[in-house]
Amino acid sequence: MNNLPARFLRITASKNQLLRRLERLRTSKAARHEEGHVLVQGIKTLQELAAKGHRVRTIGITFDEHHLPIRASALDIAASVQREDLVASQQQDSDPDQGHGSLWAKEQQKPKFMADQYVAVSRKMTTRILGTDSPTAEHEVWAEVAIPDYSYLFSVPSKSRSRPESGLEDRSKASPPRSSSKELDTPTTQKIRKLVVLDQISDPGNMGLMIRSAKALFWDAGWLTPGTVDPFNNKVVRASRALCLDWPLKNEGRWEELERFLDANRFTLVVADMLPRWAVKQNDEHQWNPHNLVWWNWPSTIPRTHVPENIALVMSSEHHGVRKQQGDTVDQDLEAKTRLLRDAIRVSIPMNPAVESMNVAAAATAMMWELNRILDAPADARIERLQILDAPSGSIDK
Repeated sequence: MNNLPARFLRITASKNQLLRRLERLRTSKAARHEEGHVLVQGIKTLQELAAKGHRVRTIGITFDEHHLPIRASALDIAASVQREDLVASQQQDSDPDQGHGSLWAKEQQKPKFMADQYVAVSRKMTTRILGTDSPTAEHEVWAEVAIPDYSYLFSVPSKSRSRPESGLEDRSKASPPRSSSKELDTPTTQKIRKLVVLDQISDPGNMGLMIRSAKALFWDAGWLTPGTVDPFNNKVVRASRALCLDWPLKNEGRWEELERFLDANRFTLVVADMLPRWAVKQNDEHQWNPHNLVWWNWPSTIPRTHVPENIALVMSSEHHGVRKQQGDTVDQDLEAKTRLLRDAIRVSIPMNPAVESMNVAAAATAMMWELNRILDAPADARIERLQILDAPSGSIDK
């Protein structure tokens, strides 16, 4: 194919408004929040998102009249649009009383790559839009996809807790209309059983990997606290293979909101943490198995023969860990965080003492996989895998 279908908008001016808007969408968190869209790269990613019902505003391809014919993957998009236009034209010329033939034509008219608009830009402009470190392919494909609104999954009845709600933000008015997640394959509030709380994860690569792992390991949703990297940052999108659009997320969810959500849905908070010194000493004395997770700070209200069904696992930066509060300011949100962390069960991955710490994405993957094993095991096997330690009396290292 040497020519673009008529529906393609050819952009050649470097100061084109659409080009500038797309570039800002990649570089600005505020722009993504305002427009409710994000950029994705690659035809495979686009196919997967389209197949799951995600709304696509723009599909773009790299096109250069000096490098013809158009080749894959851009060819797949251009050919699909061309076939769609051809079928539509044939349908208009056909007899409306054709019956089954007309229905067949309508079925064939359904586009494989449906979008509100199609654009073609040079290779240099494609690199500018996507912001890749290396030059993009000569026949690249990219798209502007709506960010699904999963807020209904995290809604909490107003009477679930008597604590005043003045500190909560009304995001329903501030957020732009987005594609409905109810059309996608997502859990309902009643089906969220395994929640990952990502606290102050600043590295987009780690964030993307944790999202991929959580989705792969059947964890239902994620809650991102303030100070955590934007899950729709272009590096997160790439690292997660765009699964950040396909996994329910509560972005910038305050701790006070989380406290209410956990309470309303009867979740048990479990914090991934480093082993305290007293636990390491117990290991030196061979008091526990170094190949099982170690649980501590176990509350007296939960029997030690029982594994909570609804778990919210907190993962934090390996550099800072889970901190009770930041700075000197104390407000309702930080008070809620302090309450939650004080009462939370702690769980640790025993490590070789020669290793100071694990990468947070690697630790999260191992933790989620092992928790799945424990939660899915028969009752007697659960007890065997539940290795709970008690701090020595008088210990302050918790």
